[in-house]
Amino acid sequence: MKLEGKYLGILGFGRTGRALKGLADRLGIKTFVSDLKEGDERENTHRILMCDVVSPSPGIPPHNRILSRVERSEVPIIPEIEIGWKFLRGKTVAITGTNGKSTTAYFTHRLIKGSHIGGNWGNPVSELAFKEGTFVLEISSFQLHYIREFKPDVAVITNISPDHLDWHLSFENYLRDKLKIFQNMDEKGVSILNLDDENFEVCRAYARGKILKVSMFSKGADAYYENGYIYGDFGKLKVPNHLLDPTTIYNLMFAVLSAFSLGVREFDLESLKKLKGRVEFVDRVNNVEFYDDSKGTNPHATLYALRGFDRVILIMGGDNKGLTFESLRDEVRKRVKRIIAMGKSAKLIYDTFSDIVEVVVAKDMFDAVFKAYEASDGEPVLLSPACASFDMFRDYVHRSEVFRMAIRKLKESKTSL
Repeated sequence: MKLEGKYLGILGFGRTGRALKGLADRLGIKTFVSDLKEGDERENTHRILMCDVVSPSPGIPPHNRILSRVERSEVPIIPEIEIGWKFLRGKTVAITGTNGKSTTAYFTHRLIKGSHIGGNWGNPVSELAFKEGTFVLEISSFQLHYIREFKPDVAVITNISPDHLDWHLSFENYLRDKLKIFQNMDEKGVSILNLDDENFEVCRAYARGKILKVSMFSKGADAYYENGYIYGDFGKLKVPNHLLDPTTIYNLMFAVLSAFSLGVREFDLESLKKLKGRVEFVDRVNNVEFYDDSKGTNPHATLYALRGFDRVILIMGGDNKGLTFESLRDEVRKRVKRIIAMGKSAKLIYDTFSDIVEVVVAKDMFDAVFKAYEASDGEPVLLSPACASFDMFRDYVHRSEVFRMAIRKLKESKTSL
């Protein structure tokens, strides 16, 4: 849909809303901004319904009262990511999935020299408008929900497990939105999937174009891992020691296949670094090591984080987004000495795990870090919340910062004795 001459309603004025408003201004498109933090809701609803097109913030769920009214009307809803994408001049790699999106996008961006990165992580796509080159876009299920024409050249689904059920209301809705990444692709496109993921078959059924697969276990995949190396048509690539955990190896394989599909033939994996808050070593206090996986915002992410440890003290909790923790019970039983629970989901964590491991409730992050340290007899401490951060923090980055601050405070208290 062309926006020239249209009246664009922007629902929500966070970072993507502001970026879209900036693009609309550049294009001379008239806009109305409805920010739920300002103005009368009835007046906002009336004015939004008078628009020709509405673009909602990704964080606003379809069951929001204003957005649900728009859905029932005949006003088309188009996400910011699609509007901005139409003004990109070059190839697009779109990356979605429950976990690993940001790291995969970052690695892909680094491997494709001179590429641009944006979407759910990095710059909103509207800020990339009119640039030329290759565009690596991390895309959330929220951003895919309303797409109509969005058509990447390369589409990646890293993995799929239940998440954001407070937004989507069911796993089926969440899965359906993830699969929309393929809906407009044709035989010229490339779809990259995780052969080891439990939802691989449904992803393959919807994927379009050339289908490539990654695996930690099958040599029949287009990129597979064995004994410290990644193999495929791109050759044999040594995985650097600092990237040797299973989650990061998957991210590397997705990134290498994405870059290879667009003509990259040289891969400098040694220069790649993990993003902050992804099972990252922070510091050691006496004989206790602390690891930060603040980006572990759902049980699936925490499951993979736990598999990197033999025995650990686990700090978890926050806003569970309607998810349960049952899928973690086996790994917790095998690998966790004690859970330090915090935040909105602390009671649910206690109810889920207290029959198999000791669960202690902490009042805040500082209390959690001190309790974890006291519980350790040399076992490392892992922050992997399995939850969103918004009940106590601005976002997962802020949660990571407070975790690190608490570790520094703990270390100062122990070294000053």
